[in-house]
Amino acid sequence: MTPMKQIFRRAAGITVITVCACGGLKGQQTQPYTQYLFNRYLLNPAACGSDGFSSIGLVIKDQWTGFSAAPSTQTFTAQARVPREGLFGTRTRRSTGFFSPENVGVGISLFNDMRGPIRTTGAQLTYAYHLEDRTGQLSFGLSVNMFQLFLDRDKMITEFEDFYLNNSDLNTFVPDAIFGLHYTTHTYYVGISAANVFQSFLMLGGRNSSSYRIERQYNLLGGYIFDLNPEWSLVPSLQVKTTDRRAMQLDVNLNLYYFDQFWGGLAYRTGGGGVPGGVSAMFGARYKQYYFGYAFDYSMSSIRKYSYGSHELMAVITFRQTERFFRYNRRYEYQTTRGSSGR
Repeated sequence: MTPMKQIFRRAAGITVITVCACGGLKGQQTQPYTQYLFNRYLLNPAACGSDGFSSIGLVIKDQWTGFSAAPSTQTFTAQARVPREGLFGTRTRRSTGFFSPENVGVGISLFNDMRGPIRTTGAQLTYAYHLEDRTGQLSFGLSVNMFQLFLDRDKMITEFEDFYLNNSDLNTFVPDAIFGLHYTTHTYYVGISAANVFQSFLMLGGRNSSSYRIERQYNLLGGYIFDLNPEWSLVPSLQVKTTDRRAMQLDVNLNLYYFDQFWGGLAYRTGGGGVPGGVSAMFGARYKQYYFGYAFDYSMSSIRKYSYGSHELMAVITFRQTERFFRYNRRYEYQTTRGSSGR
């Protein structure tokens, strides 16, 4: 091999590693959840406790089935709205001026994202505050997250000794934060959030560089509830993701609900950089306070020739539901009408 080819292959190898590492970090932050409507806390910290009840949720997503070491993500969330008797059964103080303990939401999210030789594992702690008026609820949320980036050298095949691999800490922690606003009314909701607020650096080759900075991302989410009759409701929603570089992606959803017991829907997600997007189909069911859902994503790009699509499983359990907490949740009226005590 000529010296020029060796230089070219070395440069190509470094580029691939850098793109994969940074892509893995941003990939977790921009994970394309399909069933996010059942747990908007996944996208916006201000939605933590905004419905007024406590819940735990689990999302498992396997992308590009059929590829070896294809991306796989597991996300666990737990969120709570502080009740009058407090989180641990001790009565909270009364409201003092602007602040009221009952308006506080707290949450935690644990995630594990695997993409070939790259694994990202981390946690996110959230504090939210909710202000109610006669027509809706305005929420503010802040999450502090820290994740560990790990590169498995044993899964990386190189023809030569690589300086960046041999001189990098391939097991490092990266801190950052997410801020969000969320507004909920009787018929619609809208929220905006900014992830990677501090744009943390990735250490590579024993040094940091703006080339390895995690991009700040903005997420706009909104939906509207159309009641077709007391039994059926139609909920269109839109998610817009963009970065400081103005790279934009749209996610359009349309879901049909029957008494909040069964639902099904379709979604379309745009691609980027001239790459076609994808379509999704989802369905689910509720039993008392237990929610279960499944979504299938099908890419419209050339990868569809080699992949069996992506699969996403979702489960949510809700707790401590009261009428006061459902003030802005339309589905509560249907449950009352039907004599159901569970959501």
